[in-house]
Amino acid sequence: MEHKKIMDMLNEVINAKDVNIEKIPNIDLYIDQVTNFIEESVKQFKRNDEQKIITKTMVNNYTKDKILSSPVKKKYDKKQVIMLILIYHLKNILSINDIGRLLSSFEENIEDVYSKLFEYKDVSDEFFDKNIEKLIGNFKNQQKYDNIDLLILVITLINEANSRKRLAEKIIDTYF
Repeated sequence: MEHKKIMDMLNEVINAKDVNIEKIPNIDLYIDQVTNFIEESVKQFKRNDEQKIITKTMVNNYTKDKILSSPVKKKYDKKQVIMLILIYHLKNILSINDIGRLLSSFEENIEDVYSKLFEYKDVSDEFFDKNIEKLIGNFKNQQKYDNIDLLILVITLINEANSRKRLAEKIIDTYF
């Protein structure tokens, strides 16, 4: 695997854009409209075409678990759509219980939280980009990486992700 190919993968990850808050409908939507909107809006984060981002069952479970407020007359408002987008981003790392603890007290001002999140995310992505470039800089002079280099890169990325996850859990346990 060439250095350029890894850098292209990094750029693809960094440049995947989240749903701009202005693009989220400001009208109430039925469940099918919500799932279609979210599926289409965050498809760049999917690992493959078969992966489901959100289903009716997931939404019903989040509502049943009190992570998401119940729809009014079977319709979901903009705040609930934002909550579902955030849940999608959090569910791969945090438990449903932690997500509930984290988001439950912010549903009323979730639009402010969402807007501010992506300001910070840009800064975080910039640091991530520079750290990964530095990490793979060790392999730069090689035309192709051998499997050991790739394994070390993957394990290093997983270790960093785990460290960040543990810190997030400690913050949740302490403050939420």
